[in-house]
Amino acid sequence: MNNLKLLGIILLTASSTLSFNTFAEIYTWTDKNGKVHFSDQPISGEKVTTIKPKENNNISKTVSSNNQWQQDYNKTKRAKAEQAQKSAKQKQQNKGYCNQLKSELALYEQGGRLYLMSPDGERNYQSEKQLIAQKKKYTKLIKQNCR
Repeated sequence: MNNLKLLGIILLTASSTLSFNTFAEIYTWTDKNGKVHFSDQPISGEKVTTIKPKENNNISKTVSSNNQWQQDYNKTKRAKAEQAQKSAKQKQQNKGYCNQLKSELALYEQGGRLYLMSPDGERNYQSEKQLIAQKKKYTKLIKQNCR
């Protein structure tokens, strides 16, 4: 079994090195009629000129950072990142505000006697009308601000 693997590896390596010519050259010659011929193999008996292919440098050119479209793209990318950061911060603040509103509403829905402290330090108990008004107020605020 190991001999088959070894034989396969040797054949694969040999065939790949023999079949691919990494230093490809182009040969050109002119026949007796004046016609120019091109080939990847030299012709015997003819005067052959070797042509080295030019490299295509267009693909490998790097984009300079001072191109206008690159600057516009970077500017837009930064603006989007800032907007996303502001939006996330606003959502976080809104979430805290919504939680506060919900806890206040839960106090009023719980029932019982609720009071507010006056500037003098005295307790002012709320009437049923005031409790219902506060429930409506917090429910409305939750509908407006919490989605």
